Order: sequence, then C-alpha cells, then structure tokens
Amino acid sequence: MPVTSVRATRVIAGIWAMFPFLLLLMGATLWQAPERVPTHWTSDLPDGFSTGAGVFAVALSVAGFCAVGAALLTLLTAFLPAVLSRWLTTILAGVAATAAGTYAAAAWGTHLADGPEHVHVVWALAPFVVGPLWAWLAYLLYRPDPVDRQAVLDTVPERSRVVPVGAGDGAPWATLVTSSVLNGTAVFVGVVLTVTTVLAWWSSIWLGVATALFAVAMTLFVLAWSRVEVRVDRRGLAIRSTLALLPVHLLRVAAEDVVGVETRDLDPMKWGGIGLRWLPGRTAYIVRGGPGIVVHRVNGRVLGVEVSEGEEVAAAGARALLRSAGQVMSAGRSS
Repeated sequence: MPVTSVRATRVIAGIWAMFPFLLLLMGATLWQAPERVPTHWTSDLPDGFSTGAGVFAVALSVAGFCAVGAALLTLLTAFLPAVLSRWLTTILAGVAATAAGTYAAAAWGTHLADGPEHVHVVWALAPFVVGPLWAWLAYLLYRPDPVDRQAVLDTVPERSRVVPVGAGDGAPWATLVTSSVLNGTAVFVGVVLTVTTVLAWWSSIWLGVATALFAVAMTLFVLAWSRVEVRVDRRGLAIRSTLALLPVHLLRVAAEDVVGVETRDLDPMKWGGIGLRWLPGRTAYIVRGGPGIVVHRVNGRVLGVEVSEGEEVAAAGARALLRSAGQVMSAGRSS
C-alpha cells in the first residue's frame, strides 16, 4: 500500500499522541523525580502532597495506555472510519499530554520554587492548557481524505442520484425501528460492566469511579439504539432515540451531504452483523435484516438503515430524502 501524504500525516498524528509518553521516559533517564510534589491546592499554595515517584508512575501509566491506543489506531486506520479515528487520536493525544504535563508541572514547579510547599497554583492549571492545545494540534495533523465528488457519484446508480427539484414543503416521513437484540445486549453490557466496576472499586476508588462512568455511558448508548425513530424532513435524515430516558439524536445526515438514495435488502452478513456497525466506507443500523434505505454521502461513505415496516415504507423514505436533497441542491444552484 503506497504511503500517500494523507496517510503520512495520520502517522505523524499518531506519533504526536505517543510523544508525551516518550518525553516522560526521556525525562526519567535525565532527571530524578523529586521526593515530594504538590497534588492539591485550596488557595495559591498547595495543601496536599504525594511522592514524586508515585505521581510519575501514574502519569507514565496513563500516557503509556494512550500511546498504545494511538499505535493501534495508526495500524487500523484503513479499517476504521476516518472521523472516528481522528477523534480518538485527538482524545488520546490530549489525555496523554495532560497526564505528562501534570507530572512535569509538579516536578518543575517544585524545582523552581525550592520546595513543594511554595509551588503556586498556576502550575496546577498549566497541564489543562497544554492538554487541549496538544489535542488540537493532533486534530489538525490528522487530515481527512480528499473527496472526489465525481468518483463518489460514479458509485451511485443513476436512477438513485440526487437531482435538483422545485421548491416545496414535502410531507416529512418517519418510521419506528425497534431491536430486541440491542435490548438484550444493553442488559448484558450493563451486567458485565457492573461486575467490572465492583472489582475495579476494590482495587482503587478512582478506577472504580472511572469504570462506573464508562459502564453507565456504554449501557445507555446501546440502550438508546434499541428503539429509534428514523425521520426524513427538509433538513435531511435523522435517527433519534424514542426511549423516555434517552430522547436524543443519535445520527444525522444533512440534506446537502446526500448525493444518492436507494432501497436495498440489507443482509447482516454483508453489513457487519446486527446492530450499529462501522465498517470501512460504510455504516449500518440493522435489527434483523431486510429492506432498508441506503444513503450515499458526499464524503464517499454509505449509510444503511433497516426499515422494519417493509419495502414500500422504505421506498417512501428514500423518495422523501431524494426530494429533500434535491430541493437543497436546487436552492444552492439558484443562489
């Protein structure tokens, strides 16, 4: 596989996310950790302290985890959606830089102040400036693939392409999709992560809190997809959870991002399985397999959404989205 300029910048972004870990390793070989460093402030001066070696070990562990994650993302970049890889790399870079910056600020501040008791609170704030800046640079380095609109259009059947249409309101279209499989998956994920949280809590209260937050987020995310409304209006296509506790929008495709819409039988074996699936070049939401709407996006990705009410309802949704995208295209050409 040739190394294009885009792939090269993604590798650089991955290395950028690993760099805080490397800086910590270099720092450990060149400078000895202070005996004590400040870890808590209630005013300008600290009132809580810890061993320098202990803070260094925590920072190294966090930065090392992020470095491993960034390396895996760099290796799997061809198999993951570019947007997902970009944001994950950005988050890992920011967390790693914040962890490394926390130790560096505490140690360097202790050195300059001639003791941990005199370290000003500004040193505690510095890592939370460095971390976001480091993440922002990683986001800039991870450039998205250039899009050839004509090449994308060539993959769309001619009868399914968006064409300009006259202005008009057009009746919105909506359908309800439920999944017992995702309901069961949410219960399974909740049980497994609850057990994991209990075990983590015994090891460390902070690890337990972090695991608990992750467990709640993952369970709610899976549960939200178990009952959704797929709606088409003048703005495009939107998927929204209809659960009483989670009335949130899960996914939206703007009308101007649509270049083609068709109906197709969605086979789970060809789309990655049941549930929400991210695959190279495409995303799918399938509850059991059957007729659905396939949306061709301007960035080259394809979205497949099963419509459990049948082929006629799916065809009506495809026509509604084609009309919505056509009206936006017509308005764009006339402006």
